[in-house]
Amino acid sequence: MDVELPSQLSQAQHAGRGDRVARTREAIVASTLTLAMEGEVAPIVRDIAKLAGVSARTVFQHFADTAELYVAVLGRVLTNLASDHPVNGAASGQGALDERISAAIGQRAGRYEKLVPMWTFVETLQRRSSEAGEKVTQLYTSNREQLAQCFGEELTALPGDSRERTLNAVAMALTPEGWIVLRERLGLTVEQAREEWRFIVKAVFKDGGR
Repeated sequence: MDVELPSQLSQAQHAGRGDRVARTREAIVASTLTLAMEGEVAPIVRDIAKLAGVSARTVFQHFADTAELYVAVLGRVLTNLASDHPVNGAASGQGALDERISAAIGQRAGRYEKLVPMWTFVETLQRRSSEAGEKVTQLYTSNREQLAQCFGEELTALPGDSRERTLNAVAMALTPEGWIVLRERLGLTVEQAREEWRFIVKAVFKDGGR
């Protein structure tokens, strides 16, 4: 008969505690994200704990303060955005220009539409937290790098100054803020907002080429 040694039992108990800690932390992050998606700019611990099925004290056992929790939520959101839409052939620089423009816009519209309900949360957090600001900056940097790859053929054909200005113009247009302005400030539908983006990007490349 096999007998579990004390050291093996201790390891199993430790692993079990680790799983419970991970599940509890996940529940807290998911609950905070849910509240942010419902429009809460700064979800309060009482509501987070209630939704997660834990006590307020437990929340602070996993996070030093709400700022740390909010940053964890933002990190989760940005990671999901990056993984939800793998780069396809057109978005990576293959195919006709119109196809690549549509691919780049479709990819970003799908990503940024998910941010619409919680954009005020994101904006507020990045103003209050340098760490959150750095995470958002990484998103913008990644966006610019992907666009440089997507439109590499057109950009390479331009003189140095025009190349940088053209890339910067496209990158500035296809940002979360750009999408929020079209959808929330101007009240456009998703398809109308996509059409506006297409018009802008085509105009930028037409002007850059000239």
